[in-house]
Amino acid sequence: MSETQKKPLNTNLQANVQETQNNFINSNYIIKSHELIQQGYKVYLLEQGTNTPYKGSRGHLDATANIRELTDMFLKYGTNSNVGIILKDTGLVVLDIDRHTPNKNGLTSLKKAGITPNFDNEVIEKTPRNGFHVFYYIPKGFDIEKINHNPLPGVEIITDKITVAPSIKLVDGGGIGYQHFGKEFINANLMPDWLIELVSNVATSGSTQTKRVPRYSTQERWEMVLNGFVQGQRNNMCVSLSGYLLRINIDPNIAYAIVKKVNENSDVPHADKEVETIYRSAYQREKQRRLGGR
Repeated sequence: MSETQKKPLNTNLQANVQETQNNFINSNYIIKSHELIQQGYKVYLLEQGTNTPYKGSRGHLDATANIRELTDMFLKYGTNSNVGIILKDTGLVVLDIDRHTPNKNGLTSLKKAGITPNFDNEVIEKTPRNGFHVFYYIPKGFDIEKINHNPLPGVEIITDKITVAPSIKLVDGGGIGYQHFGKEFINANLMPDWLIELVSNVATSGSTQTKRVPRYSTQERWEMVLNGFVQGQRNNMCVSLSGYLLRINIDPNIAYAIVKKVNENSDVPHADKEVETIYRSAYQREKQRRLGGR
């Protein structure tokens, strides 16, 4: 055989199996996910480089604390699958500081509110778009169900699920990873007083904003079109954008296509069926409004 000829494929089954096992064992995603399970967290997988569930999977509903089940998922979907954990019932919440756009810079918002937090001793993960997640434990007796999840522009409290390192996100054509700093999640600190006070500022009934339902300006709606829906606000944003597009007389079919596209571009998209349900509801409300129903 000349040097320019390709070598035949290695048909040695044992060698191929060994190579697969080595790749499997060396996967940072698998190693990290097993550590998370050992710490008591339920883990689920997402498409490589995204926050989107694998087609045919149930996303976070497949979360498991069983290493064998998780290993089967990695074998099915790939050893470089992105990794998420369930926050609900763990006592953990995540302070999500976005810095995607100048109009929604969480650090700037906190500064304007007179808050200058020190995150030096916190459990932090830097996100691919230059934001960061700060992990806290909920103080005993504090009702996390009654908080304002979006107290300031670019500042959100996430209580359901979260994508974690070493996952990556495809940004501007390249893969950028989540980076973990500080202690393990189980050693996170309690929510500080300034954060408790900030998220406890919930509008009362009789206000135009009841509980934690946000209202969005025209500018914010068009920012949704550019940046997608934000985790923790997806339902409200989807409702708001759908209603807005219909109210400015965008053709209903085109409006639905826009909402679907915005959802697809979101960090954590809704299932298509959920988007359709939300849009249909908004469409019916707009129809009633035009008929004088409200």
